[in-house]
Amino acid sequence: MLKKTAFRSGLCLLAFTLGACSMLKQPAAPTETGGSSADSSASVDNPYGTAPYTPPSTTAATPTYAPPASSSVNGYVPNYSPVDINAATHTVEKGDTVYNVAKRFQISQDNLRAWNNLADNNIHIGQVLRVKPAGYVAPAATSVATAAPVAQVSSPVVVNTTPVATASASTPTATVSAGGSRTVGGISWQLPTSGAVLQNFGGSSKGIDFGGNAGQAILAAAAGKVVYAGSGLRGYGNLVIIQHNQTYLTAYGHNQSLMVKEGQEVKRGQQIATMGSTDAKRTQLHFELRENGTPMDPRKYLPM
Repeated sequence: MLKKTAFRSGLCLLAFTLGACSMLKQPAAPTETGGSSADSSASVDNPYGTAPYTPPSTTAATPTYAPPASSSVNGYVPNYSPVDINAATHTVEKGDTVYNVAKRFQISQDNLRAWNNLADNNIHIGQVLRVKPAGYVAPAATSVATAAPVAQVSSPVVVNTTPVATASASTPTATVSAGGSRTVGGISWQLPTSGAVLQNFGGSSKGIDFGGNAGQAILAAAAGKVVYAGSGLRGYGNLVIIQHNQTYLTAYGHNQSLMVKEGQEVKRGQQIATMGSTDAKRTQLHFELRENGTPMDPRKYLPM
């Protein structure tokens, strides 16, 4: 009996030992098939198993910024020529806008639009605009002679040794004998009269004051068209304004008498007035040269 029991116990112990060995045995490592050297190298550089990221090549250059063409190629030039601020109306000229008409007549744009029933800022050349309210009466202007006395024109008195030739119907393009002419801005300029300079450009002076004697010839500094001849601009006396092109104009103030009228074409050196002292404390010529409405130093243009 004891032998059977011992035999069975030995069988159980052997079965338990074999089961324990099978439980403790590790599974075999899986085998890989189809591997290559490329896959091996990739796994070294990139542990995630995919090819390393390579950014796309930039074959096309980044386009450079090209600014839009300037809108100034349309040739527009604003008109800032002097005007008679006492006038009741203004005829629109090339370069005029609601803004610069209002600015030159020292009124508001709202008033200009209201007085002319303008719904917007559209105006056209030749249009007559009211620049004063209804019922406005212009102040009485000092009478201006339209022709100079023959005695004064035929023998003007000059103050230097190189006098300006007197302009007349037979010599409309007389020029100064000293300095001649000078071309600036595509225009041939000359001195408007002879005489010492009493006041230079700068500060409150928008031009040059030339001294001289009453009746002395005043000549056009360059060829152009008379756009104003009168005495309506306060502080200028008997005044002539000549437009030379869309950029330049000249003004001649304090004259004794005027010899041209508005709309008249004049040549360089043609006599346009005689020197005087209207609206001034002394006999003189106040000469201004403006570029796009801005006063410029005449010395940069005249042969001085």
